[in-house]
Amino acid sequence: MEPISIIIAARNEENNLARLLTSIAQLEPIEAEYEVIIVNDHSTDESLEILKKWEGQFGIRVIDFQDRLPGFVGKKAALQKGIEAAKYDILAFTDADCKLPPTWLKEISRVMDEETDYLLGYSTIYRSDADSDLRMENFERSVYYILAAAGIAHRKPITASACNMVYRKSLFEKSGGFEGISEIRSGDDDLLLMKMMPNIRKAYYNPSRYMQVDCYEERNFETMHNKRIRQASKFKHHPRYVQLLSVMFFIYFAMFYAGIISFFFTGGDLILLGTLTLKFIFELMLSQKHLSHAKKTHIGILYFVYLVAFPVQYIYYAIRGTLGKYKW
Repeated sequence: MEPISIIIAARNEENNLARLLTSIAQLEPIEAEYEVIIVNDHSTDESLEILKKWEGQFGIRVIDFQDRLPGFVGKKAALQKGIEAAKYDILAFTDADCKLPPTWLKEISRVMDEETDYLLGYSTIYRSDADSDLRMENFERSVYYILAAAGIAHRKPITASACNMVYRKSLFEKSGGFEGISEIRSGDDDLLLMKMMPNIRKAYYNPSRYMQVDCYEERNFETMHNKRIRQASKFKHHPRYVQLLSVMFFIYFAMFYAGIISFFFTGGDLILLGTLTLKFIFELMLSQKHLSHAKKTHIGILYFVYLVAFPVQYIYYAIRGTLGKYKW
């Protein structure tokens, strides 16, 4: 069992830090050593003061990052400082607005054997501690995790999530770190994985509830709107196979709407109805199989909302993302 460095970048997270830090304090110990590096990334609220009260407890080390790194924009600069400060080879990442399960470190240690270089875990979005996970965003998120799992299995990364991700410092350095993507505001997850994959020996996606992270985001349409634009704007930075796959999904969803419209205007074509029915069955079975591994099958009921809402959302942001112009 190898020691682990947990790295977290925090900017203006005073409302979330108590939840995160409490979950760190409740982590079940592992046989190896571990450290927790939290980088205060130019916070203007009380984040640093809160972190200082916890420093020295539960392996927590605080870095107050107030400078600029040449060639870096956004969160990657803070992550770079954390990675440089890490004592151990295995680096486990989460976000400051997340809550870790007590078994998080144990599950990471179980999967990260000597030949494993990368590990991606599942996460769920909540609005508050009293909120339910039965929301459209979580079903959509589960679909992206299916794509992430497929990409990792075939060594052709499609997407990833920085809130629950593990990789080796030696792999990061061998792959050139953030070089080439440091000036892109996002991409510390998927773009980095695409960059590292040629040097990865073994990589896994692990949806086990023992590694699942809960993330907390306020109900804010503007924030979510800009987040989706930011994600879609990475299209031009993706490798050709991901760009081609994105275009195929665009066409797939456009054809779905065309098929629905055609069905009603042609008086109910039975062949078209059969084709659409097979599509629904396949997608629902695939999503439920994945959700069963994550112990989240109840979210599958949202497929029927997703069926109508997501394609138009995907088409809109695919177009909107090419225009850029979003707020961080």
